[in-house]
Amino acid sequence: MSPWLGLDRLFYFLARWVLRSLTKANCLPESLEELGVDTDKPVVFVFRDASVANLLVTEKESLRLGLGSPLAALSLGDNQLRHASFHLYRRRALVGRERLSTNPARLLKLVEALENDPAMDVQLLPVSVFWGRSPDKENSLWRIMFSDNWSPPGFIKKFFMILTQGRQLFIQFSSPMSLRQLVDDTADRERVARKAQRILRVHFRRQHEAAIGPDLSHRRILSNAIVDSVSVREAIQETAREENTTDEKMAARARRYALEIAADYSHTVIRFLEVVLNWVWNRLYDGIRLYNMDKLRQVAHDHEVIYVPCHRSHIDYLLLSFVVYRNNLVPPHIAAGINLNLPVVGTILRRGGAFFMRRSFKGNRLYASVFNEYMHTILSRGFSIEYFVEGGRSRSGRMLSPKTGMLAMTLRSYLRDARKPLAFVPVYVGYEKVLEGRSYIGEMHGKEKSKESVFGLIRSSFSFLRSNFGEVHVNFGDPILLSDFLDARAGDWRKDSERNADELPWFKDSVNELGQEIVTRINAAAVVNPVNLLSLAVLATPKHAMDEEQLRQQLDLYAALLETAPYSKAMDVAETRPDAIINYGLENDFIRRVPHSLGDLISTDPVTALQMAYVRNNTLHLFILPGLISALFRHGRSMERPQLNKLVSLLYPFFRTEYFLHWRDDEALQQAIDPILDVLIARGLLTRDGDQLMAPPVHSMAADLLDHLGQTVLQALERFSLTIRILAQHGQQRLTVAELEELAHQTAQRLSLLYEFNSPEFFDRNVLKNFITQLRHFELVWSADNDTLAFDERLMSLDDEACRILNPEVSQAIGRLTRVAVTETETETEAGAAEKQESGH
Repeated sequence: MSPWLGLDRLFYFLARWVLRSLTKANCLPESLEELGVDTDKPVVFVFRDASVANLLVTEKESLRLGLGSPLAALSLGDNQLRHASFHLYRRRALVGRERLSTNPARLLKLVEALENDPAMDVQLLPVSVFWGRSPDKENSLWRIMFSDNWSPPGFIKKFFMILTQGRQLFIQFSSPMSLRQLVDDTADRERVARKAQRILRVHFRRQHEAAIGPDLSHRRILSNAIVDSVSVREAIQETAREENTTDEKMAARARRYALEIAADYSHTVIRFLEVVLNWVWNRLYDGIRLYNMDKLRQVAHDHEVIYVPCHRSHIDYLLLSFVVYRNNLVPPHIAAGINLNLPVVGTILRRGGAFFMRRSFKGNRLYASVFNEYMHTILSRGFSIEYFVEGGRSRSGRMLSPKTGMLAMTLRSYLRDARKPLAFVPVYVGYEKVLEGRSYIGEMHGKEKSKESVFGLIRSSFSFLRSNFGEVHVNFGDPILLSDFLDARAGDWRKDSERNADELPWFKDSVNELGQEIVTRINAAAVVNPVNLLSLAVLATPKHAMDEEQLRQQLDLYAALLETAPYSKAMDVAETRPDAIINYGLENDFIRRVPHSLGDLISTDPVTALQMAYVRNNTLHLFILPGLISALFRHGRSMERPQLNKLVSLLYPFFRTEYFLHWRDDEALQQAIDPILDVLIARGLLTRDGDQLMAPPVHSMAADLLDHLGQTVLQALERFSLTIRILAQHGQQRLTVAELEELAHQTAQRLSLLYEFNSPEFFDRNVLKNFITQLRHFELVWSADNDTLAFDERLMSLDDEACRILNPEVSQAIGRLTRVAVTETETETEAGAAEKQESGH
């Protein structure tokens, strides 16, 4: 376009008029202050690709922010720039799809101007423009087809992108880069320009990866590359020798494994799923509330992200990908169980980013090698990944112990190639109802898990879409930067990159610590919703009914603890007003009001109570320490502060491992006790006289509130006491670990039936197994001859303290049931001995 003819001005005028009617931009940041531009220094806009449309839509937003126009002329001493902008790439031809790198003449002029005037500086402002990256507006396949991807659009596609995606436009202004700094650091003008271009190319690539994901090869090409890798080739040869067959056959098997595993990522399918899921979420939920998205954006800018959410429902991975995409970040690749690779459904999930893994790699070295290499490939190419460290969905609503297989693979890959920094982002997903609630209750009571099938999925989907499941809360916790984590535990880990990771002395312990840290940070990012608080209060009563006024005061106490003595900085609270919480529960049928002349009662039915128990368990850990302190003052007990500290320190380690609490040492624990005591004293639930702490009079309202808060830990203490008493009743070296686990499970189940504990996790084998493991860890119990268990008096002192807190009736019942268990076991043993004696005759 010849400038002396003035046709360029006419062209830009007409183009602006057309774009103004067809486009509407979503711009970040929203203000000049957030961007950090120095208004006293000239600004030059930098674009990735040559595009008049990108230039003009940016102009509108840059003028709004007060940055000036990228089309404006710029005068720098003796150097004159026709436009205050340049681009890094251009297309080979008008309708071509190939991108060519350019050597911008304007950049060289800028460098020359700064060389001539040492006092001058120019700010290079990178601008990323994405068509179709405002996903909340996309609602048709036509628009999905013409949205941004890694291929540079030709003229025709760009035309249709403006028509279909003009009102789904996303413009990202990045932090400015000082050109003066590069000029001062490098003497040669050409080298300065090349260095600036290199930095800008890397920046634009990262922006593109964050928005739509890295450019992966075709799935079949990727699979072939995996099979040709050194580690997989070695596994092929070894497996061929073991099975006495040819390398070619094993290579074909490895290729089948790779195709079975690999995702077939499709941007078009991702956008299609966004449209479908948006409709589904609107049918299922009243809203999705997000917390701490700024943490995610900040870390995703310069780190490869591994999303590690808690696992409550099959909805988790769909929901997280949806949320991430809605906030202009690329959805992660998701590790999914092979059981979800169903006909049709599996294909859609695979093209939406799911890669499939078998439940066990045991005994199949070739499969393990292929999977490890696939993980390394997508990690080294910069793709974000999502997996669940708990392994499977929590049937109780509580955090499960971490399974470290995927973490170990991630760590091995990072040790092989640590060029791009990696961050784990813990994600808490909190539901008011889970879709699988009824099936979880059945499984916890011994019912077999239903096998996934297409027809079962369709049948349940229609049922779900007719129901309402309240709100969903998604909170992004404090990220774990892997390099910092390894620096703290293995300072010279970078020197070990050439060695086999499994041979490194620090590797296994670091993986285990990383797993514990992740689940602890997920718990620290919990969001307390109204149903959490209602469940905590109502389910602590024997018949799930309580006086409405007492409920109001109890909720007010919970709110005061969460506000004044919060569990962590990462946690959040959705609602704190007692009346609003009660009304929410009534409106959504979690509770019901029973009118009475002496005051209304609030209750819930048995089935709803079981579902509420699951929701209560999501955030139960937030109230464990306040509950333990309150429980120690039950029955009108009083004690001095040093004694309280000692008792809390005695019992806390077992609660910490069961609930993944974050206070690691005694000093941090004691500091956490102070604000809790302040709340209890301010509310009149405790009184202080010097160092002496006293409970309120028995049967007073204050005593009832304190006792109610103490109920938080009572079932855990009952499990502790029950397990210890079984061991003590049998005596030294009589039970193995497996026998103790089984007896504790059966006895806890029996106690639950007798006393109507509406918590199936009370007799959960994993919970009981974890407690026995901790007894061994703290050397209160140890293995003696024939793998039988021995113990000493310290174990009994732990039980004595637990018994002082328990209700006398329950404590006596535990004593009776453990004696019954012993008698039955002894009878079985005697019968077995007699049978052997008879067979000997």
